[in-house]
Formats: sequence, C-alpha cells, structure tokens
Amino acid sequence: MKGRHVGVPTHGMELNHTGESINGLFRNKVRVIQARRGYRVSEDAIILTWFAGPNPGGLILDAGTGCGVIAFGLAVRHPSIRVVALEIQEPLADRARRGVQLNGLDDRILVVRGDVRKADRLFQNGFFDAVVSNPPYYEPGRGRINLEHEKALSRHQLMMPLTDLFRVSGALLKPSGNLSLIYPAGGRGKIDEAMKAAGFKPSRVLWIHPQKGTEPGLICVEARPQAFRPELREEHLYLYSGPGKRSREAEAILAGEEFPEIPEGTHGVPI
Repeated sequence: MKGRHVGVPTHGMELNHTGESINGLFRNKVRVIQARRGYRVSEDAIILTWFAGPNPGGLILDAGTGCGVIAFGLAVRHPSIRVVALEIQEPLADRARRGVQLNGLDDRILVVRGDVRKADRLFQNGFFDAVVSNPPYYEPGRGRINLEHEKALSRHQLMMPLTDLFRVSGALLKPSGNLSLIYPAGGRGKIDEAMKAAGFKPSRVLWIHPQKGTEPGLICVEARPQAFRPELREEHLYLYSGPGKRSREAEAILAGEEFPEIPEGTHGVPI
C-alpha cells in the first residue's frame, strides 16, 4: 500500500455512540453500527455479499464500505480472505472501524478513509484480487437529494460514478481479478458503457426479481478485464415465492447461509 491511509486503532473505543444503533445481520453472525437517522444498511448489500465469491486467501477492496457490512459479511463467510474497506465519509468510516472491533476482525479488515475516485493513488496497481462495491444508484440531478448529507452521498453518485469505479478497478485489480457490484436492473446499459470504457467484460450476471413473472428490479454483475476473455453466465434470483413469503433462496442469503437443496423445476438460482 502507498500513501496516507493507515487505519485508526480501535482499542479502548466506545463501540456505540449516542444516536447510533447496533444491529445484527446474517442471523447475528455480523453486527453493524449505524446512525439512527443517517444511512442504513439495505438488503442490496447483503445480496451482493452473497453474490461476490472471492477466491481463498484473496485481498479484497470494499469500495465505499459505509458502516462495513459487506466487508464484515465477506470476512465471516470466507475466513481466509483479507479486506480493505474504503470509505470517504468520516462518520461512516468511524462506525466501520468500531464495527471491526465489535466483530473481532481486527486482524483481517483494515478500514481506510479515502476517495474511491482516487484509490489508484492510495494503492499500488494490481494490488487486489477483487473489488466489491454497492455504489450509489442515482445520478446528480436525478431524484430528490436527501437533506441529510450522509444519506445524500450514499444514495447519489456525488462521489463515485460508475465510470470512476471501473476505471480505478482496472488499475487496482490483478489481471485475473474481478469487480462485483449491484445496481438497479434498468441501469444495465450504464454498466455496459462503463465496463467497455474501462476494458472490462461481464463474467456473471444475476437478475434479481421480486418473484416469478415480474421484471427484475436489481442486477448483480461480476466483470473481469477483457484480456481475461470471460464467458458470460446469467442467472435469476426470485426474492418471494408468494405474497409476503420469502423464497428459500432469499431466506438463505439474508441469513448468510448456503442455499438449501432446490427440487428440479422450482424457483431459484443455480450456484
């Protein structure tokens, strides 16, 4: 690593401050510290944590970690990996640092305060095996900008446009590395444009539907450098099997568990 990005020690810190809550995720396998009125973890981050499949022993960059939920979830699900959790907002980075201690992951997760758009100046080229990101969904000028600054930066592409995410990932990833992200399904065209401009191609695509017979609302994409010549694999995930009833696959994802055996011909996504 290079540049000034050393994580702040968490020993002796109060883990929970006024105006914050500690919440259990993945059936309490992971705990996160969140502002009661600021940015809150969504199911999107949990789905992406399941979708991203880092190789054993890999070094992962969680680009825009927020309070650290993806970094924590990946570290718990894949005990041999290490994660650098990059976050530009100091209040969120501080919660992520305290969350590292709360989850006992001090030796495997480093929280860095920094701008994803300048991450190629913080770390050496080819430093990471994978990049994972739940980027802001809305472009500036699209949608109502939230008056709470923390929510605005987290929801709108004020600090991390897709083009910058792919450009920086292209510099930081090893030749065989990959970038995994989640995004509204209607933004597939924007993802394709950003991939092409940065020299990436999709290797896996997961369409996420509310239930069978509905249009997808979200999409997970794993992209690799074009030189890797990836073959595209497309899958579908259905979050509900009926009105108000989670599918078994969604229940497993939210619990941080492996999929149950799925009888042939039923809903679901192949592993």
